[in-house]
Amino acid sequence: MSGDIILRVWPQEVGGKSFPDVPQHIGEAADEAYRCYSINAHRAATLLARSVIEATAKEMGITNGQLFSKIEALHDRGLIREYVRDGAHEVRYLGNDMAHGDFVDSIEPADTELALSLMDAVLEEIFQAPARVNAARARRLARSQAQP
Repeated sequence: MSGDIILRVWPQEVGGKSFPDVPQHIGEAADEAYRCYSINAHRAATLLARSVIEATAKEMGITNGQLFSKIEALHDRGLIREYVRDGAHEVRYLGNDMAHGDFVDSIEPADTELALSLMDAVLEEIFQAPARVNAARARRLARSQAQP
């Protein structure tokens, strides 16, 4: 060593995910959950997935009660189907310990990956699928109005 300094920054790569049809503050948190996962920050990713589901409920005007009742209200209002509701509850169960400061059990990468995919299902159901349907409808109406 002749006085050279070797600097290595961790992590070298961080992967995220884009959520263009999701409100910005929720989409950014969901992207951050994926970035946490990409650097093996599984507790952070799982807790963020749980928080994204709660933020989604709040965005839909469901602000009262615990996350359990917010998820139930999303289903009761017809905003998510039964299996998406059940998936949201699984993310809630997985993230509960971390949300309440209980870090005894580690989170396996497979658990985090599953939590993120279930979070995606909620975002798909509430924001992304309706946006695609609205875009298709707008294109169809534009075509029909353009024809003589």
